[in-house]
Amino acid sequence: MKVQLLTAVVAATLCAASAQAAIITPVNQDPAGKGLNDTTARAPEGGNPGVSVGEQRRIVYQYAADLWGAVLQSNVETFVGASFQDLACTATGGTLGSAGASWVGASAPSGTQLGMIYHGALANAVNGSRITISSSGTDITSRFNANLGGSNPDGTPCMTGSGWYYGLDGNTPAGQINFLDVVMHEIGHGLGFSGFVGYTSGRLGERTGISAYYGYSDVYTDNAFDNLTGKRFTDASMTNALRATSIKTRGAPAWDGTSAKSQTPLWLDPALVLSVSGTSVVSQFFGTASFGPAATSANFSGPVVVANDATGADTADACEALPAGSLAGKVAYVNRGTCAFEIKAANAQAAGAVAAIIGNVASSADPGTAPGMAEDASVNATIPTLSVNLNDANLIKAAAQAGTAMTAALGNVAGQMAGADPSGRPLLYAPATVASGSSFSHFESVLKPDALMEPANSDSTDAARIVDLTLGVFADEGWGLNSGNARIGSCDTGVKLFKAPGMIAGANVQAQDRLCRVGAKGNRGQYLRCMNDTASSLKAIGMVNTVEQAGIRSCAAKLTSL
Repeated sequence: MKVQLLTAVVAATLCAASAQAAIITPVNQDPAGKGLNDTTARAPEGGNPGVSVGEQRRIVYQYAADLWGAVLQSNVETFVGASFQDLACTATGGTLGSAGASWVGASAPSGTQLGMIYHGALANAVNGSRITISSSGTDITSRFNANLGGSNPDGTPCMTGSGWYYGLDGNTPAGQINFLDVVMHEIGHGLGFSGFVGYTSGRLGERTGISAYYGYSDVYTDNAFDNLTGKRFTDASMTNALRATSIKTRGAPAWDGTSAKSQTPLWLDPALVLSVSGTSVVSQFFGTASFGPAATSANFSGPVVVANDATGADTADACEALPAGSLAGKVAYVNRGTCAFEIKAANAQAAGAVAAIIGNVASSADPGTAPGMAEDASVNATIPTLSVNLNDANLIKAAAQAGTAMTAALGNVAGQMAGADPSGRPLLYAPATVASGSSFSHFESVLKPDALMEPANSDSTDAARIVDLTLGVFADEGWGLNSGNARIGSCDTGVKLFKAPGMIAGANVQAQDRLCRVGAKGNRGQYLRCMNDTASSLKAIGMVNTVEQAGIRSCAAKLTSL
C-alpha cells in the first residue's frame, strides 16, 4: 500500500481551536456502473448488508469514515475522495490502494523555528475553520485496486486467487484482502501518516512538490528521530544527506512523539533478535521461510559454519550436495542465488545442519533487505531457516574468513520491543532500496503484533476495533482525540470511544449504530438484533465488559427513531 503524493497546496497561518467530533464524508468519484457504483450482485457478508459490489464498497467506506471521525476532533467536515482504478499489479503482488492529502496548509517560519506543513484535514482541524479545499472538492484523495483477483487491462493476472472481502467482522477468508483495513490505512495517510521529506535528497518539504515549501518541516517529519546520529530529523545539525541516509537504513528512523512512544510497551511484543557472536550482527531485520518449522530461541542456535559444496563459481551457495556430516550440529551459512531457498536448506540439512542462514549477495534483488523464502515442491526442508541482508551476510563471511568462532542465537533482548528501537521509539519503514510512496511514511514491517500503518496488508489487523499506535501518532501531530464515551442518540453507553493503545470499541459501537439503522430500514426489531449482536461480539473478544455490554443494549433499546 502506498501513499499518494499531494495534488495541490495552500499556505495559511494556523491557530489552535477547540473542536468537536470530526465528520468525515466519503466523496464517490467513480463513474456509473464502476468501482463504488458497480451493480454486480453480491450476497451480504460479515455484517455488511449491501446486495451489490458497489453498495458493499460504499458501506465499508462510510464505516471507516465513521470510525476515524468518532475518535478525532475537528470543527471542519473532512471530504475524502474515493475511487477504484487500475493500480500496479502482478500475479503475485500489487498496490492495494494509494492515498494522501489533496492539499496542505503551512505556518510560516518564525525566528529559528522552521515553517510547518500540515495535511489538509489536520490544517483545518488545527485552524478551527476551513482554509481551502482542492479543485476536486476533497481534503483527502484515495484510490483502490479495481482488478484485485482478476485481470489487469492488458490481460495479465492481478494477485491470482485473491479478492476484496467487504465484511465488517474481521473474519477475512484465507487469501482475501480485508477492504475495511485497507480503507482505514489509506484514510490514515490522508489524515497525517505521511512525511514530505525527499527520499533521495533528504530535503525537508520536497515531496509537496512546491518549491516555496522546500526547507519547511511537516508535522510527521517533525517527530522523526534518527538512530544513526541520535538526533531528530529537524535538528539544526541534521543535514539533507544525513536524513537521506536514515531513510534508507533499517532501524534508523523512528517515531519520537511522546504519545505514540508511551504506548509502545502497551502494544508491542518483546523483540525476537538474531545475533551472531564474533560479528556485529544483532538484528530484528531477518527474513523467515514458508517451509520448515518457525525459527525460535529453542531450535535456532549453534556454531555457525559457512557451507562449502566445492562446486561452481560460488562454493557457498549449497545448490549442490554438501559433504556428509560436514555441518553436523551446526547452523549453516549459505549464499543466496542460483537455486531455490528450500533446496539450499535441504542440502544443509542433509549435511547435518540444525538450522540455516541464507544471506544476500551483491547481485541479489534488493540486497539491503532480508528476503522472505518460498517453498519448493521438489524438496522438503525441515530445519528452521532465516535470511539476512547483504551487510549482515558480509559480516558473517568476513568473520569466517578471519577464522573467528561464531555462534548464532535467536532470542529476546531485555527491554527491547518488536519494531522499536532500544529507547522504545516505534521504527519507521526504511528499506535499503527506496519504495516510492511507502518509505518513511509507514511503521516498520517488523512490528509485532502487526500494525495498521505498516507497508503491507496483514491478516492479523482488525481496523474495525483496533488502530494500535496510529492514534498516538495523530495526537503527536496535533490532532485532538475524543476521550469520551460512545453515544447512541443522546444515550451514553459507558463505552470509551478509544483506549490506549488504539482500542476503538466505542467508535465501533457508533459506526455499528449507523450501519444497523441503515440495514434495518425502519424495522426496530432488526435494528435491536443488530446492536445486540454488536454488544455480544465486542464482549466475546474482550473489548467491552458485562456492564458496557448492557449499556450498549440499553441505549439501543431507548432509541425511539431510526
